[in-house]
Amino acid sequence: MNIDLNKNIINLNKMAQMKKLAFDRKKPVKVPTFIVRGENTVADISRILDEQKIHCRNLLFLCDETTFKIGGKEIIESLKKKGVEIVKKFIQRSDEKTVRLVEKTIKYHKFDLLIGFGGGRILDVAKLAAGNNRIRYISIPTILSNDGISSPVSVITNKKGIPISHLTYPPYGVIIDYAIIKKAPLRHLRAGVGDLVSNLSAVFDCRLARKRKNECIDEKILRLSEIGAKKLLKVNAYDIKSKEFLETLCDGLLKSGLAMCLFGSSRPASGSEHKISHAMDYLFPGRDSLHGEQVGIATLFTMAIQKNPHLKSVKRLFKNIKFPYKLSYLKIRPDDFVKIVVYAKKIRPWRYTILEDKKMCPEKISKIIPEIF
Repeated sequence: MNIDLNKNIINLNKMAQMKKLAFDRKKPVKVPTFIVRGENTVADISRILDEQKIHCRNLLFLCDETTFKIGGKEIIESLKKKGVEIVKKFIQRSDEKTVRLVEKTIKYHKFDLLIGFGGGRILDVAKLAAGNNRIRYISIPTILSNDGISSPVSVITNKKGIPISHLTYPPYGVIIDYAIIKKAPLRHLRAGVGDLVSNLSAVFDCRLARKRKNECIDEKILRLSEIGAKKLLKVNAYDIKSKEFLETLCDGLLKSGLAMCLFGSSRPASGSEHKISHAMDYLFPGRDSLHGEQVGIATLFTMAIQKNPHLKSVKRLFKNIKFPYKLSYLKIRPDDFVKIVVYAKKIRPWRYTILEDKKMCPEKISKIIPEIF
């Protein structure tokens, strides 16, 4: 499989020139060095690494039993032919204990490269473990369920079973294989749509905070964060696995992650809708809903109180792809949702959003719920 790397690599030079922009955290700007997209890129991984001048002798490969079968084995065999020593480790959970075990393995073997091949659970563990140990990490997602594929944020479950966001280093590189992505369950692709579309709510909140509180948020970063979602709203959404839809979804999620890299935190892609999702996790943990499903549903609520101009288009998109937009899908009752929205203002209180601006009381929330869900 021959891939035109110059055609498929996102040019990050202009983004790297934005380092002088203001950030809400004092951390150096880091962005992926390369992003490669195409069909059957996994089969050509050795050449991709050579083109990027990535020469390693000792590699840690994180996957699970499923992702090992759909491409992990092929990647490992390809790299072994180049003389790379590889340790394979199956990841079952994205919790603090798993991260510690992976870090222990990294320190013992002194790996010079880590590859994460799988969904969000695997990539989050790989990203945080690699970041904590300052080794290069390459992200190869098998699903497009959220924008973590290129972001500097890793979501790890704590001892109480609550997902906690950790700011770390983004992947050194990202490799997208559409042949593998097409095999992903529809549920995970729909979740990716929910996560990407939520940026329209988050960016609205950023602009609101800039207007009300003089928060320093560069408009170029906000445009980068929202452009993918805007493009997705214009795509024929009846076939979620079509080439156009998958490429638009992937491009949007990548840009969302890059916007976070440039800003230095998740702010450009995480506003009132993410506060509500985090409140769900805090108050009602242990449910099996996906992050993208939660923020997608929360976005309908936040867009309604924002009077967001994109709400109608988002509703149409959700209907076309059969996105689960009912609270009952999340195993959340309307009266519980009221508690969640009230509690949400306690999440990242320094981030000004529509929830703070509107001063939502339980009575107001209760009246809005039937109109949306």
